[in-house]
Amino acid sequence: MKSIIIISTVILFVSAITSNHATGQKVMTLEECRQQAVQFNKELKAAALQNKEAQVNQEVARTAHLPKFGFSSSLMHRPNMDPISMPGYFLQTADSEEDAIAGNFSGTSNVWKPGTTIDINSLTLINGGLEVTQPVYAGGKIRYSNQQADAGVEIANLSLNLKYSEIIEKTDKAFWQVATVEENILIADEYIKMLTELEDQMSAMYEVGLQPASEKLKVTVQKNEAELNLLKANNGLKVAKMYLNQILGQPLDTDIKVSHNVGADVELINFGNGITQASNKRNELKILEKQKELDELDAKITRADYLPTVGVSAQYTSFWVRDLYEDSNFQPILAAQVSIPVFQWGQGRKKMRAAQLKIQRAETDLENTSDLINLEVMQVKIQVEEAYESISLAEKNMEEARESLDETRASFDVGLNTTTELLSSQAKWVEAKARLIQTVANFEVLKTRWENVTGNLYMPEEGEE
Repeated sequence: MKSIIIISTVILFVSAITSNHATGQKVMTLEECRQQAVQFNKELKAAALQNKEAQVNQEVARTAHLPKFGFSSSLMHRPNMDPISMPGYFLQTADSEEDAIAGNFSGTSNVWKPGTTIDINSLTLINGGLEVTQPVYAGGKIRYSNQQADAGVEIANLSLNLKYSEIIEKTDKAFWQVATVEENILIADEYIKMLTELEDQMSAMYEVGLQPASEKLKVTVQKNEAELNLLKANNGLKVAKMYLNQILGQPLDTDIKVSHNVGADVELINFGNGITQASNKRNELKILEKQKELDELDAKITRADYLPTVGVSAQYTSFWVRDLYEDSNFQPILAAQVSIPVFQWGQGRKKMRAAQLKIQRAETDLENTSDLINLEVMQVKIQVEEAYESISLAEKNMEEARESLDETRASFDVGLNTTTELLSSQAKWVEAKARLIQTVANFEVLKTRWENVTGNLYMPEEGEE
């Protein structure tokens, strides 16, 4: 366990200076920043909408098993029709009934068939009916389509989790960037205070002739440089805050202040079996596995296109001719259809070959991504271990720099060290303290990175805190 040493007097000093300025600041913890970023992020909202769309498509796919009901009706109207005339004629004769049936007539009788005239002004045809259709067998396409819809929902869920983890990691980086700059400003303020006190001391010694003006100017130059660096740090803090505000979805000029426990103990995380965790939990791998499943289902659907299909239907229809037939009777009709593909010039075989190649490509992508993820896990593990060790070295370096500064200061007061040596010692102490802050922030970001690369950074379920 390693302790991050932050001098409380510095914090009290800066707090006293900035207490009035901080009024109205929006103070946010890391967890609050995460929650607000998740609520605001438009990409995450788009992923959530895509998830809902996949669920609706799943519900639509379920209806393919059910019978379909339909109603159809048509109307045809022809106005201003001419009368229909049918002339009279003598009936034909035949030698036998068989000849008559066969159409072999031998002559014409003296029996007259009178003509007729149909006089109607208009003709209206009305047709209507109900129809029910039910698929019986479609080569398995309905079942495979439902499985594809299920896989689509799972992919949408995984994409949502993937986007969530990206947002969390992005938010953490922005948060610790602001925290680092804020701490560096505190250090810069303390450094300027030290230089100001030394400058006043050198001025007093110059007045009594104990030090030349050049020694005092060395301190003044160092102080001016420190004030310039402080100005740059304040501008850098504004930029860092704007970036964090953009992630949080609030106005860029919001005076935000991050709340973090800089004095907390830092512990090395338990790595466990990171590669196994990543293989089982990484959203990218799960998405590729589901994509491979979709390709396999596509191959099955392609094969089903060349299998027989069977369907049945029932109709209840009526045909009514207005002005000719006033009565209409609904007639039931039952029908069955069987479709059997016979020959398509090898089209089905070629499509199946293309589908198999697509599956092989998906398998290759999955294997390649798995290898890259394993490499990424190992790299991040090394980075986390290095960052943790860097904290120990930075703490030790800061303690030694502080001891060196105290010794140099004491020697300077008795005339054993020069102004240049004291200024150098002060600068090294400031640099060591700033490096410690940066190292701790880097370690915190890498911890989040480790959670992400091992698949442990996932979106909580509804109601889960």
